[in-house]
Amino acid sequence: MKIPLALSVLSFFSSLVMSADLTASLTEIERESTGRIGVAVIDTKDNKLWNYHGHDFFPMMSTFKTLACAHMLYQVDRGQIKTAKSIPVTKDDLVNWNPVTEHFVGSTMTLQSLCNAAMTMSDNAAANLVLKAIGGPESLTAFLQRNGDKATRLDDIEPQLNYVDIGSKRNSTTPLTMMKTIEKLTLGSVLSEQSKRQLLLWMKANMVSDGLLRAVVPKDWQVADRSGGGVNGSRTYTGMIWRKNRDPIFIGIFVARTKYKTVPELNKLVRTISVAVLEEFL
Repeated sequence: MKIPLALSVLSFFSSLVMSADLTASLTEIERESTGRIGVAVIDTKDNKLWNYHGHDFFPMMSTFKTLACAHMLYQVDRGQIKTAKSIPVTKDDLVNWNPVTEHFVGSTMTLQSLCNAAMTMSDNAAANLVLKAIGGPESLTAFLQRNGDKATRLDDIEPQLNYVDIGSKRNSTTPLTMMKTIEKLTLGSVLSEQSKRQLLLWMKANMVSDGLLRAVVPKDWQVADRSGGGVNGSRTYTGMIWRKNRDPIFIGIFVARTKYKTVPELNKLVRTISVAVLEEFL
């Protein structure tokens, strides 16, 4: 009995040392960025939960799209709405980023195709139309609260939701809360098995996050994710990674009000943080 106990104690202290090293690395990265960094990691292999400023509030930006499409699927599961429902797309619906919807002005798109556009291409007009169909930002916030998420809130639509004043909790979440919610939506019982598969397919098919964690994760790992940001020196990333015979790891990275003003600079910051996290957890 003494040997397993000794091994357990050794493992515990090794974990503490690794966590301290990661905290030190992120502290230095944060200092250099002159902004704020929040990270949350959930390793479902052993239910290890780790965070750096994980209880602080950060703007969600486009990571809300995962939540909005999950809410749409939740309503589908309950027969309240259909993915095949046709939604008119007008010129007035277009905002600052409409790579898919701009081709459907004067026509219609289904809720299925709107979520596909929002999730894989981060189409803002598509996300707004999905929000409208599911009852708006207030309905999404209420859905999250009913399912145990008391921190995340959406108050506006695209693109206004990206501009969050310092200290405000509008359109914000905490890294820990967001990743617990995404774990619940993808692995838990909130959605049906079919809806969970659909949500995961959208996340895997994301085409606008290649310069983030996807760029540094080992090739034998699969990635399902959603990113956001690029304004006010801010960037957000929520991802799930796994491989054969290995349970998923959920990773949330939030940076805000940094000195970096361009998307390439912010992407590099997120990649740097990703490398530090992966070195400990893989």
